[in-house]
Amino acid sequence: MTGLAALVVTAFASPLTDTARPVAQPYELPRSLVTKVGSYQVMIAWPEGEPPPAGWPVLYVLDGEDNFAITALTARRLARAGERSGVDAGVVVGIAAGPLARRVRDYTPATPGWIIPAGRPAHGLVTGGAEAFLDLVERRIMPLVHAGRWRVDRSRETLAGHSFGGVLALHAAFTRPALFDNVVAVSPSLWFGDGLLAREAVSMPTGPRVLIAEGDGAMAGTASPASFVQTLGERARLLSLAGQTHGTTMLAGTAPTVTFAFGKADR
Repeated sequence: MTGLAALVVTAFASPLTDTARPVAQPYELPRSLVTKVGSYQVMIAWPEGEPPPAGWPVLYVLDGEDNFAITALTARRLARAGERSGVDAGVVVGIAAGPLARRVRDYTPATPGWIIPAGRPAHGLVTGGAEAFLDLVERRIMPLVHAGRWRVDRSRETLAGHSFGGVLALHAAFTRPALFDNVVAVSPSLWFGDGLLAREAVSMPTGPRVLIAEGDGAMAGTASPASFVQTLGERARLLSLAGQTHGTTMLAGTAPTVTFAFGKADR
């Protein structure tokens, strides 16, 4: 064996020593924190540098354990290209849902005499906790953001949710119209409550701007997203996420959600 061949064989045969192995580190998102509000995990990410005089806009994202990181990173990427994207920098707040039973309870309004029918998602689970959850958001989570290390623009606050989270976002828009300036409902379960949201929309004709994003095979049931948006008038618009199923719409709708919440044209 030549000297070169022996060197190659020796190199591949020698295991890495402990000192040569890279030390694995968990991935961390710069300029972010995780805290608890009661039993709820709340994640907050903020931009680099100083906020504008009016403060940063805020986007509150439900199902934060799934949606917070991708939303925060998407917001930062769009803001870096702000002149082309038309998106300002902003604060992203993720609110974790926790176990499925708690999520279903928290994200659904009270519907006396009505239960989720057999064959529908979450059949058999308790519903009707939306008011208590929105009280938590209004009285504890939003004040935490307002009083924190960030100067925020309280005239540019958005709530975004998917599926039952979309139900909660729309319910908040119709029953607490002063709480958020914008709401985003991605593939909302408009069938919930046998037309409850449609009835709320008619009884509350004014309120925040609304974006409803829907993919193929909408889970609408008693109302189509298009007819629902038509009911809301000029304050609402429909975004078609063609090729997306109910389960993929939130990911596909992340950039449009950020643009709706942080868009320069909407200041």
